[in-house]
Amino acid sequence: MPAQGAKLTLSTLRLEEEALLKRYGLPKDYLQPAYSCPLCQDTGYVGNPIKKKCACRLKLEQQDRVEAGRINERETFEHFREDIYPDEASLKEGKTISILCQRYADALPSPKYPQLFLFGEAGRGKSFMGNAIAARAIEHGIDTLRLTAYRMTEEIMEGFSTNSSPLLRFSRVPLLVLDDLGTEAIIPNVTKEYLFAIVDQRNTSRLATVYISNLDDKELTKRYGERIASRITDASITKSIRFKGESLRGVKEKNR
Repeated sequence: MPAQGAKLTLSTLRLEEEALLKRYGLPKDYLQPAYSCPLCQDTGYVGNPIKKKCACRLKLEQQDRVEAGRINERETFEHFREDIYPDEASLKEGKTISILCQRYADALPSPKYPQLFLFGEAGRGKSFMGNAIAARAIEHGIDTLRLTAYRMTEEIMEGFSTNSSPLLRFSRVPLLVLDDLGTEAIIPNVTKEYLFAIVDQRNTSRLATVYISNLDDKELTKRYGERIASRITDASITKSIRFKGESLRGVKEKNR
């Protein structure tokens, strides 16, 4: 078919298509592909000839990291609330700690002090700061894992029955946030032995680790022994931050 004839045929088909769509009350673009992302047309990449990841793909990857890292998206530095502090002294301390934790998070994966030890009585905001650090790390594309010591022990025990061990991930993930250290059960030949292996490997490799506990250094030593406690609180690679003041939990509930 001559080129002119082909153009006429295509033009006729378009007119017929438009007429049919109009007859049934459908928009002109009804037969066009409906892309979730018009920028990349759902390919995940933009640019020509050099391709780069589209914003939609980056967002999905970040969401995957949030889920894999067990991050609470509501507990971030951006959600820091001044109204939960009962007095000016407590607020000043809270702001200072928040700044220190943000500096640590923004320096990841290689902060001056690879380890943070956040300790103090329950309800002082330690877990919030740990989660906020993890969330900021994920924003920066850093592989992160946040879990409680209780859950870590559970996963180690589950590994015995499935012939799989999470030990390598706990030992090698670029950022580990280990919360509620000291609340897990002490299982003979498991808890202390595996905790030592993880702490020692991360200590030796200078991997970023945030330990969160209600226990101070002396109480850690009493519970886990010198070889574990000394590695967690080693002043040459650890910045210890004590959370003082009154519990914030009651204030949070009141202000919801």
